[in-house]
Amino acid sequence: MSKQQNPFSVIMVLILIQVLFGVNFPASKVIVGKMDPILWSNLRFFIAGLAMLFFTILMRRPHPRVDKNFLFPVAILSILGMALGQGLFLIGLRFTTAINSAILITCIPVLTLVIVVLRRQEDLSFNKLIGFTMSFLGVVLMRDVSSFKIGNATLWGDLLVFSAATCFAMYLSFGKKFFMKYDNMWSTTWMFFISALAMSIFNVNKFGQLSDVVYGPVFLYCASFSIFGATLLTYFLNNWALKRAPSGNVAIFIYLQPVVAGIIGYVFLKEVITMRVIICSLLILTGLLFSISKK
Repeated sequence: MSKQQNPFSVIMVLILIQVLFGVNFPASKVIVGKMDPILWSNLRFFIAGLAMLFFTILMRRPHPRVDKNFLFPVAILSILGMALGQGLFLIGLRFTTAINSAILITCIPVLTLVIVVLRRQEDLSFNKLIGFTMSFLGVVLMRDVSSFKIGNATLWGDLLVFSAATCFAMYLSFGKKFFMKYDNMWSTTWMFFISALAMSIFNVNKFGQLSDVVYGPVFLYCASFSIFGATLLTYFLNNWALKRAPSGNVAIFIYLQPVVAGIIGYVFLKEVITMRVIICSLLILTGLLFSISKK
């Protein structure tokens, strides 16, 4: 963790990000049941961009100098972390199974660790290696791995989902230096708009579908949370954390998402928490503590 920042506050922010993402899963199910997933991602990035722009101007944040040193990296990060990261995942879901996508997307922290070590951003300490391994096993074993199958029927979808995971891992690695240099609010604003613009190319013929959507109260509640809670706030906080913590530490907190989902399912949906879920959750949490602990 950064020496200038209280590690506890960074950890709390990283946990909050995963809670927001965890709550977003059921909210997104409601939304994509009524709207094309890629069209919805396009729309939420654009609205989140407008909201972030409003708050950024309201707070009178100084705008970074608009030159190639700013525009080129922010465009690349926008494509990697939002447009491709979201787009490839959503398209991949159409061509693979839910269990395949769930397991493949858990490669994000591992891929991030590989990239930051290869780029010599971080050292591969014994604690980090053990921690990542434990957390990865905890997430994988929490799933019904017997249903995980790689074959011709799902190969295209599996490759797209894995590519999405790789894009987000690259975003976590390459984004750290950028967010340490530039204002977080303006950077996040630009990322939302660039991503929305990039995704709109594939949605030109779909915008007319918005008039066919039934915007009931439940849909509007879920859409509001997804935009402001699980998009605007999560990406802003994620970029804030990248500035203050190693990319590997930011990535491994993603493994908290199934733990959060299990708690939400138990509290709100009356789902049963099995002994398998409890053991896997403890494995994830132990691995997380190992990975962020000092050498």
